[in-house]
Amino acid sequence: MRRAINADLVLAAGFVLAAVIESVVRFHATPGLLAFNVAGASWLFSLALRRRRPVVPICVITVAGVFGTVVVGLVWPGSPDGAGVWIFALMLAAYSLGAHGSGRSVILGALLPLVVVMFADVTTRTGWARVSGILFVTLFVGVLPTVIGRMVRIRADRLRILHDQRERILRARQGERESAVLTERLQTVERLQPTLVDGLQSLAAAAESGGDAGAIETSARELLTRTREEVVTLTAPVDEPAGPDVADVDHLAVVRSAAQPWTVIGAGALVAGLVAESRVLDVGADWAVVPAALAVGAPLVLAWWRPVLAVTLAWVGAAIFSRGVAPLDGSLSETGFAFAAAFAVSALSTRTVAVVGLVVCWAGQLGGVGTDDPLGDGVFLLLAWLGGLAVNEASRLVEQTRANNELMAQQEAAAALRAVVEERLRLARELHDAIGHSLTVVALQAGAARRLADADPGRAREVMRTVAAAARSGVASLALDGTDGDLGGLLDRVRATGLGVEAQVDDGLSPDQRAAAFSVVQEALTNVLRHAPGSRAHVLVRRVEGSVEVVVANTAPTAAGSGPGTRRGLAGLEERVAAGGGAVTWGPTGDGGFQVRALVPVASVVSA
Repeated sequence: MRRAINADLVLAAGFVLAAVIESVVRFHATPGLLAFNVAGASWLFSLALRRRRPVVPICVITVAGVFGTVVVGLVWPGSPDGAGVWIFALMLAAYSLGAHGSGRSVILGALLPLVVVMFADVTTRTGWARVSGILFVTLFVGVLPTVIGRMVRIRADRLRILHDQRERILRARQGERESAVLTERLQTVERLQPTLVDGLQSLAAAAESGGDAGAIETSARELLTRTREEVVTLTAPVDEPAGPDVADVDHLAVVRSAAQPWTVIGAGALVAGLVAESRVLDVGADWAVVPAALAVGAPLVLAWWRPVLAVTLAWVGAAIFSRGVAPLDGSLSETGFAFAAAFAVSALSTRTVAVVGLVVCWAGQLGGVGTDDPLGDGVFLLLAWLGGLAVNEASRLVEQTRANNELMAQQEAAAALRAVVEERLRLARELHDAIGHSLTVVALQAGAARRLADADPGRAREVMRTVAAAARSGVASLALDGTDGDLGGLLDRVRATGLGVEAQVDDGLSPDQRAAAFSVVQEALTNVLRHAPGSRAHVLVRRVEGSVEVVVANTAPTAAGSGPGTRRGLAGLEERVAAGGGAVTWGPTGDGGFQVRALVPVASVVSA
């Protein structure tokens, strides 16, 4: 917004400077009139408000135009016209009113230029010249710029609606993805719970109670076989639906389809205007008026289909009309035709073809119809061409966004299935790496204990403690798996493994704050299950000055665990929390236990 405001300030300053230069060029021989116009140029600074207060510039320029016309007519009658920059400023103000105004205020875009031209033409023109002048300014300075601005506004509003639709589609896709992942996870856990989890817990209990090593070895190998079967099932290929083809968006087809009826209406209006003006001018060759007018207007019926070709033929017809029936330079119909032609070739063509169309219009104006003001007519054609280009670009952007939204909606099913596949592969890796490893250790160590049972009972009991620790590690890998941020569910799953957990969780925590604490509690309790069997854990989660403090401490273990661990899990947790501006510390406690403490900013929920 700040950039747009600065751009409008620069634009307003440019108009003021252009008005001053025009005044110097035209009125340097009349010092009083020059000073009056230079001082009045400051009114054009109101264009700096064209976005924030679009009614203000057009009202200010109208008042300035009426005041200046009256004063100049009274003090310097017969002075040359020097309002070129003001006309363009009024056109810009009318466009801005259409693009940024609201409600009935847009009507001012047509009414206020009419007020200006009535004051200007009442005292300087008579008859048809006055009528055509009023119609010209009202139509091309007021109505058309306002309509173009409104069209751009409608396109922009439509684009915002499509962007909102895109955001809704993205959120829906994310929800579908998460739902598919959670469903797959729950189904897999429900399938594994009666066999792998319960089987691992039974193995750990049997090893701790001095059960038969041979039976434990046999059960472990059976579970290992089942684990491998689950891995194969989870990694089985899944037929994903083919995604939709990403085709180039032909926005011109949409624009041309919408323009088709308007080209017919415009062609008819041009023919009628040429005939009417010829009657007023009382040209001699009455019999040629209608055929010549049709030669100009008829090609425009096909402007929606082949805009440059249609406009080229129309300019040829205009040249014939101008030379054979009546001069067209400066007439209302020819001005409207020139505007419509330049607008159509840019609105209905590709960029390269549109440039060719602009050259055709310029050549038709200069060589075909003729002009007394080549520079002014060139600027007029360029403005009309830029207006069409703005509509073209807005249409392209709208249709591209629409196509992208449709593409994302069509990909929803494929995205959800890919999420399921990814979750299955993740679970398969977890089973293979954690459960498979734990069961392999259990089977091998149980076999060793079976062989040592008679020769070295003491050593066999030590081996069985290793068996129990390995089984618990596998249970921990399954029981604490999850990324859903459900802190209460995590604590329940941990208690279900047999670990005593006392928890103090602040009741006032928001869902984001609970999610911020989740990964810390998960990592710490996983370590307790694996490395401190027989201990009790205490979890504290509370708010501390905009952050969440998490403390997980455990007492000294009463049985052998799976070793001291590599601390890679805690190091990874520290990196994630530190990336969000938090901190994690850990270390042994005085009673032989272990404690992990983290201060997690809520803003780091996503990274956590």
